Amino acid sequence: MGKPQFIQIIIRILLLVFNGIIIYVTQSKGFFVNTFGFSLLFGFQLILLITYFKKLFNDIEKSIDCLLHDDFSNTISKEKRKNSLHNKTALLLEKHRKKSLLRTSESLIFTNIIESLSIGMLILRKDANEEIEVFQINKAFTGFLKIPKFYNWKLLKEKIGDLSNFVYKWQNFKHTITIDISGNKESFFLKTSVTQTNEYEYLIISLETIQQLIDKKEKEAWYKLMNVMSHEIINTITPISSLAENLDSLLQENENDQETIEELSEGLKIIKRRSHHLTSFVDTYRKLAELPLPQKVAFNFTEVIENTLLLFRQEFTSKNIKILFNNLNTISINADKQQIEQVIINLISNCLYAFVGIENPEIKIVILEENNRIQLTISDNGVGISDDIKENIFIPYFTTRKDGSGIGLTLSKSIIEAHNGNISFNSKENNTNFVITFKK
Repeated sequence: MGKPQFIQIIIRILLLVFNGIIIYVTQSKGFFVNTFGFSLLFGFQLILLITYFKKLFNDIEKSIDCLLHDDFSNTISKEKRKNSLHNKTALLLEKHRKKSLLRTSESLIFTNIIESLSIGMLILRKDANEEIEVFQINKAFTGFLKIPKFYNWKLLKEKIGDLSNFVYKWQNFKHTITIDISGNKESFFLKTSVTQTNEYEYLIISLETIQQLIDKKEKEAWYKLMNVMSHEIINTITPISSLAENLDSLLQENENDQETIEELSEGLKIIKRRSHHLTSFVDTYRKLAELPLPQKVAFNFTEVIENTLLLFRQEFTSKNIKILFNNLNTISINADKQQIEQVIINLISNCLYAFVGIENPEIKIVILEENNRIQLTISDNGVGISDDIKENIFIPYFTTRKDGSGIGLTLSKSIIEAHNGNISFNSKENNTNFVITFKK
């Protein structure tokens, strides 16, 4: 409180006290008329003091009400801010106004970040009374499910179908789920996590399409590919460079020495072998990188599989491999015949490699047509694919075979994806399944 206001209050209080003394004296001496007059004056002075206090604290009370309701429209004039109490109140109001603007800006940035994600995001919050409300929902989430962007949970839960079951569980969860969207079944990777604050408990739900996961894995695969390529090229070029320097030095020092000529001959053979290895490596890369666009024609898919199996007939017979193929139904497909044959050959070759040390080897081929999709499954009862290499089998040049190029499965995957199809696998000991799916 400023000094002028303090002096005014002291003066007003002293006047009230002085007037009270006069009232007491006049009453004690029987001057009732004077007592009445001074009583009226005392009441008038008291009203003035109360009015002064109300006026003094009115702006402060108004500012406090604004703070309570997050309303920052109230301002205190420069004249009133000469009073230190009013000034501090104005500073407090300004501080909270800036904090509110900062929170609003941060909320806007957070919303923009959520909206920019290609992953579907839904954030729900629950209070102490178990009342659920929508905190955030982005376009990707509503786009995946093809629903309006409702911020009312009662309306939203009717649109998200089976996803509401995971909401009511309200716990951390990771799973691949299939959702019926407008009559079509789509697969997603669902992840939920729970976060607790003082007032609310939040459930964060993320939806990611299987294709997004595939793209992410492919990006990681290309990084690994670059490492493999650089390692392979450097390992080939380094000894060639070193050997060339040594040969050049020998040639200059001993031009007519027979022993030197023999060393030169041997060195040139090594250079030739390493160069041939590098040429072969680059050629396999070219085949992968320059995969032509599929020339699609309609053909009998069942017949192509049968003809491809005939290519391996001699090997099947010599190794006593049993072939099971449900070739009773004729299924046609619109695709590049040669490329599809190559995929089947690659997968059959993988099966043969998996039969090392296996008794009663068996390859099972199932082809089905349903829901506007054609699905080919090639299974074997071989050694299976170990967990250590499952993430790498589609990576270019990754192979566990001594004589393998490491592009068979990579090439197969590229061909299938060029046909807008999908290839996946699951494997355990004595049971590996590669599944190829085409949309009709």
